[in-house]
Amino acid sequence: MHYTRLQHEDITISKLILGTWAIGGANWGPYDESQAVRAIETAIDLGVTTIDTAPAYGGGHAEELIGRVIKGKRDRIVIATKCGIDMQNGFRYDLTPAFMEQELENSLRRLGTDYIDLYQPHWPDPDTPVEYTMEALERFQAQGKIRAVGVSNFSAGNLAEALAFGRIASLQPPYSLLDRDIEKEIQPLCVSAGIAMIPYGSLGAGMLTGKYTEPPKFKKDDARSFFYRFFNKRYWGGVSALVELLRSIAAAHNAKPGHVAIAWLLSRDAVAGTIVGARSADQVRENVRGLDLSLSPEEVGELDRISAAVYEG
Repeated sequence: MHYTRLQHEDITISKLILGTWAIGGANWGPYDESQAVRAIETAIDLGVTTIDTAPAYGGGHAEELIGRVIKGKRDRIVIATKCGIDMQNGFRYDLTPAFMEQELENSLRRLGTDYIDLYQPHWPDPDTPVEYTMEALERFQAQGKIRAVGVSNFSAGNLAEALAFGRIASLQPPYSLLDRDIEKEIQPLCVSAGIAMIPYGSLGAGMLTGKYTEPPKFKKDDARSFFYRFFNKRYWGGVSALVELLRSIAAAHNAKPGHVAIAWLLSRDAVAGTIVGARSADQVRENVRGLDLSLSPEEVGELDRISAAVYEG
């Protein structure tokens, strides 16, 4: 396993971060809780020290599972969780201090801990001044309930505004060979401000592993039907060309397409680690192998070229 220290905080994260949306028990098709637990255990056994979660993942169930598994191991684990989605009122974004404090206490209880390493507003709240949100986060930090402040899904404008009122350790954006929009404004800002990027969606919900040979169909409540636009037939020709390139590069390294996708992402500016979801121990083992792959400048250049064509549609 490889690790990175966040520039502005005394926190070291594993370069591969276990994502837990899919093991919360909702929005990802059939669910097996025993496999979900084993995925967390295996990640820890393999040196994955950082686990990303959120109250919205299974209505708090993902946090509860993590809390169960890390008992007796808390000092070895970096927990990143989120706040700011009011699930009782139509998944409304709410970053008011009162709601955030309530969410923090609930997350601490579910996780079975008295502190969270990296606490992140899940989405920006256009109705709450950023100043109030940042003041609350800094208060939680002063109280010792969180170690550092991160943000998730913030635009360059959101991020710049938040920086005017406090310190930001990390940004969690969507970023992969299929989603490179952050390279325009967000990534340069993170580079200049020393903010660590810990992207999600690195495998494009499985598209970049090569597991799909045609556009799959999912139920309406499945995240892959509404959160990942590249499952749309419009993009499938480009996605297929990209996957074939991934296969070709992987073959030259005795690796798999997903390993190449992870290696590409970890080579990008400001990326300190990447979140990769897993629902089984086997998936965790497979994902970890992407850390040992190094791409040549020529391979990176070809991936840049082909992926840009897909992204631009």
